[in-house]
Amino acid sequence: MNKKTNEKKKKKIRFKGLLIVILFVYLVLSCVYYLWTRPIKYVNIEGNVYLKESYISDYLSLEDTSIMKINKKDVVEKLILHPLISDASVKKVGNKLNIVITEEKILFYNLNKQKLVLSNGEECDNESILGIPSLINYVPLDIYTEFIEKLTVVDDEVLSIISEIEYNPSIVNGKTVDEKRFLLRMNDGNTVYINTINIEKINNYLSIIEAVLNKSDIKKGCLYLDSISTNNHFDDCKTDMKESDIVGSEN
Repeated sequence: MNKKTNEKKKKKIRFKGLLIVILFVYLVLSCVYYLWTRPIKYVNIEGNVYLKESYISDYLSLEDTSIMKINKKDVVEKLILHPLISDASVKKVGNKLNIVITEEKILFYNLNKQKLVLSNGEECDNESILGIPSLINYVPLDIYTEFIEKLTVVDDEVLSIISEIEYNPSIVNGKTVDEKRFLLRMNDGNTVYINTINIEKINNYLSIIEAVLNKSDIKKGCLYLDSISTNNHFDDCKTDMKESDIVGSEN
């Protein structure tokens, strides 16, 4: 075998080796490009009660976004900027994105301001959220602030069956007896009188109603849980209150 033949064989080997290297690099770059441009296949969102998954996805602008381009820290920071989200965590699993959020508790919708009122005292625009009570009239600022603070202790189950909240101070013979009283219209047709001092009593609403209905012929009426009336008193919603109706009255 002469020298020229050996050189030709070496060139062929080198060419094949170079071709293999080029193909290998091409495959690696293709895989990297595929992974870099691969869109999110599935977004799993947990912990949401008020906000729909589609709303959160749109809010994050995740459509056609590559999973590799997503910065988890940036996603979390954007989520907690939303007034209804207090905390969030994000995980990547393949081309799937798992999001866990903690929402602020919505207390009611203020019709006058057209704002949602949250348990942290903040207000935000209405996100077409259903199943929350509406405050239908004006409340003096100091009482309004106290009412929000006290309402945070009300259980979600009970809060969800309140339809309307009306500021309704108790006035007897032209005098304001209880300036912190509210009227709650319930989804079941009953009405509850409560004030900020006794607001925690509303958590017993379902058991109280069950008990009083078993003892009364009245099927729909008013439950008085405010400070100026007898505990758990239930009647057919009398409209005229006298001084003798006030707990502690000497009459």
